[in-house]
Amino acid sequence: MLILIVGITGNIGLKLADALIQRGHNVRGASRTKSKLLDEKLEQLESFHQTSAWYDVKTLRQAVKGVDAVVCSYSPVPELALEGELLLVRIMEEEGVTRFVPSTWNLDWSRLQWGAAPYYDVFIALQRQLALSSTIKPLYLFTGIFAEVFFSISGHGGFAPKNHGVWDPDPTNRRAVIWGSGNEKWQITTEHDCAEFTAEVVTDLTKESGYFRFCSFAHSTREMVTIYEGIRRVPIKLVHAGSLDDLRSDANAAVREMGLKRFWDWMGYFYQVYQLDGTFFMRELDNKLYPSVKPTSLEEFLKENIQV
Repeated sequence: MLILIVGITGNIGLKLADALIQRGHNVRGASRTKSKLLDEKLEQLESFHQTSAWYDVKTLRQAVKGVDAVVCSYSPVPELALEGELLLVRIMEEEGVTRFVPSTWNLDWSRLQWGAAPYYDVFIALQRQLALSSTIKPLYLFTGIFAEVFFSISGHGGFAPKNHGVWDPDPTNRRAVIWGSGNEKWQITTEHDCAEFTAEVVTDLTKESGYFRFCSFAHSTREMVTIYEGIRRVPIKLVHAGSLDDLRSDANAAVREMGLKRFWDWMGYFYQVYQLDGTFFMRELDNKLYPSVKPTSLEEFLKENIQV
């Protein structure tokens, strides 16, 4: 297959290109930042199309023309997650390309009600608009929270306490913040595993559309602290911040006080609210569909990422 990755120079895009090429597929790339591609990587691509913006219709049309599938790996910011992906879909429709993986490697928002977590409204809006108006039937992949984000690895996003997250990456202040009991499970997927599962789904022609749920490992915050201390031999302080009701109250207050445009400042609250109360928890995983992909364990992730 010839597969276009739009946003190929991001963390998932680069790993997905590797996963597809290793499986014998041809990969075409599109991105604004060609400089992020090493010459060796660029040579592996069927072609590369440098866009000037997400609304660069001319370049995107050239990139879409003749491919078998499109994977969008845009950063999850509202204008890209909604307007950018809708524009890409309309171009796909005009070019007769029907196989599409949107950039929805999120916590599972399929059971979330509109307005409950404002940041996720853009993904719900995309899903609803495609269902109402498009001939394309997307392949939605849910992966929980990325391991690299959860542990705030530099260059991959941050979910530290200062962002209303859990794990403090500061080596001088090793702590994990708990809302609720600390025994509620987090479902976490590494970027590598995300790319591997995505490569399997987009090239599996028996799957035409629908929701797919994958996860590398699932542990409570308390369990993760125990595993971390066993591997690193370094103590982690557990800080109890409040109940889940307290967390929900703080989340809603933050939106009211800060406003929607400051979503980076409050969305960490909502990751926690709906993961810890079970709304985002993926009860049935699809890992078994692709047994060739061996999920990374937390122990393996920590050994591979010594900076955590």
